Amino acid sequence: MKGKKVKKLNFAAQERVGWLFIAPWIVGFVFLTAVPMVISLYMSFHDWDMFSDPVFVGFDNFANLLNPTVFEGATFYAALGNTLLYTLFTAVINLVLGLGVAWAISKPSHLSTALRTIIYLPCMLIGIAFAMMMGFIFDSNAFSLINQLRAACGQAPQEWLFTKGQGVWVMILTSFWGIGGAMIVFVAGVKNIDRSIYEAAQIDGASNFKVFIRICIPCMKPVIIYQVIMGLIFGMQVFDIAVGLASVGGAGSSLGMGIDNSLATLVYYLYNKGFKDFQMGFASAIGWLIFLLTSMIGAGLYFFVRKTGYYEVD
Repeated sequence: MKGKKVKKLNFAAQERVGWLFIAPWIVGFVFLTAVPMVISLYMSFHDWDMFSDPVFVGFDNFANLLNPTVFEGATFYAALGNTLLYTLFTAVINLVLGLGVAWAISKPSHLSTALRTIIYLPCMLIGIAFAMMMGFIFDSNAFSLINQLRAACGQAPQEWLFTKGQGVWVMILTSFWGIGGAMIVFVAGVKNIDRSIYEAAQIDGASNFKVFIRICIPCMKPVIIYQVIMGLIFGMQVFDIAVGLASVGGAGSSLGMGIDNSLATLVYYLYNKGFKDFQMGFASAIGWLIFLLTSMIGAGLYFFVRKTGYYEVD
């Protein structure tokens, strides 16, 4: 019995089929990413309130943002400092705690499965809701948990969210809820390491800590680098945590970002300028500065990885 002949598509036909499959993504990228980026770049050189015609102002929006002596520039640098501080510490927290927890519960067992589920559950909660929940702990009134503990020790209540330089640390503390995402990535990396390497180390009498330091971490360098880059990108875009905390106790300033911009972040500042002050040209300039800054950080990490040889990029 002769088998049926399968008609093979020529190269041109296969290429057309490939373009057909990726066409939805291309259309979405063009109309939802590329075109808005071009429009925002155009608007960054204009003064526009969304109701009247745009007025060309050249580089004035960028000049005001980068001038620390004017109000807009001072707010931008405050938001930049908070964002960089949040990004750095959250990346370290997710890296250290995420990797440590992943190593501790990577061995297959019913307990490890339950712990992975419990640790990951907070990631299912949206950031702004979690920040509002944290407000009951760090609120400025005397009934918040931290202030009640201070009162029990004979100390006066502290305005955690209003005080300059403290709001960002409350934001950093709330980032602990997100270690579950990093943990899942690291658990996958730990399980991907050849078990024979662990067994050889155990035969040689290596302790669990030495196996973690000498085997797990070096073998997971690509995963660690990926998680660091994703953590930095996520940190530069922080918005929901700041908004949630500001809605609890930091809305006392004119911009709603805390007294002396204690809860200011770059994206939060962009939101305020665009959708509260209706200065869309100014907001577009902030967005492009965020894009350029994130690109510089990403490029620096890329060249660092290539130069140190931590990870060979094809």
